[in-house]
Amino acid sequence: MSADLTLEQALQKGIEAHKAGKAQEADQYYTAILQAQPTHPDANHNMGVLAVSVGKADQALPFFKKALEANSTVEQFWISYIDALIKAQKPDEARAALAQAKDAGVKGEVLSQLTLRLDSQKKTNEKATKHRSKAQEINDKQYNEILNKYSGGQKEQAFADALHLTEKYPRSV
Repeated sequence: MSADLTLEQALQKGIEAHKAGKAQEADQYYTAILQAQPTHPDANHNMGVLAVSVGKADQALPFFKKALEANSTVEQFWISYIDALIKAQKPDEARAALAQAKDAGVKGEVLSQLTLRLDSQKKTNEKATKHRSKAQEINDKQYNEILNKYSGGQKEQAFADALHLTEKYPRSV
């Protein structure tokens, strides 16, 4: 950043670079602003947006927090922060932030959409957990019991036990 730029001019240059897809250049402007004024709300917010745009939602969170600490009345700061929490798989923190945003006076359809995303993510996570439990393998003891029954002439019981385990562990080899 040139020494003759004000923080506001540097911010505008950073935003222009950001919009033009020049993330590295935008990062340089925002970083220079934050070196001069670490609590600058817009520069912190925009650094967070940059981090999210490259798939680093976890790294964006401290920037969004600083932006909100500096100015908790900006709706977009809340939206970006909550969105990053959802992307970072932090649903409890996202719900808490949603409540804080509402307490701060943020309203509107966007908060409703974020709530729906959180609910959808919760359902998806529950399905994945349920699916993982069904994907477990049978253990050696269960396998050996079936083999022993089969070898001992209890073929019908071995077949019934094997069928039961196949239903219980459908992905087991």
